[in-house]
Amino acid sequence: MPSSTVRRAVTVGALTTALTLSLSAQASADAGDEDIVRVKYTGVTALDTSPDVIAPGDSWVTYLSLYTPKHTFAGDASSRCSAVEAHENRVTTQCTRVLRLKDGEITLHDLITREGRQPVTAKTAIAGGTGIYNDAEGEGYITLTGDSVHFDLHVDD
Repeated sequence: MPSSTVRRAVTVGALTTALTLSLSAQASADAGDEDIVRVKYTGVTALDTSPDVIAPGDSWVTYLSLYTPKHTFAGDASSRCSAVEAHENRVTTQCTRVLRLKDGEITLHDLITREGRQPVTAKTAIAGGTGIYNDAEGEGYITLTGDSVHFDLHVDD
């Protein structure tokens, strides 16, 4: 019978090999993944509870009507944001957003710094979803302009 040191070495080697093969299989599956869908929507603000003067720690919600690039109603969306930094006319917010569409929901997370009411484009992470988006991941961009939010997402499911 092999010694306990040999048995441990064999066990560690086997576990390392299994983990490496598992990670390699996942990486190669993602590398050739052709299931990325680009979705674009514009949200028009219907409700915004943000304060006039924002301080760190302030939170608010926004409710949007969503439209396709051809101006067809696509669903609605909400966001819950908290100010993590505010200085004079500059605010950094951390937001969770949910786009509710006909075939499911897409959940987004982002951290955006904005100077006053100037338009700003920032990256957003696709954190998951429901319905046909139940395995969604990926990233995209959101652009804040006045009372509109433009979503340009690359959904990988």
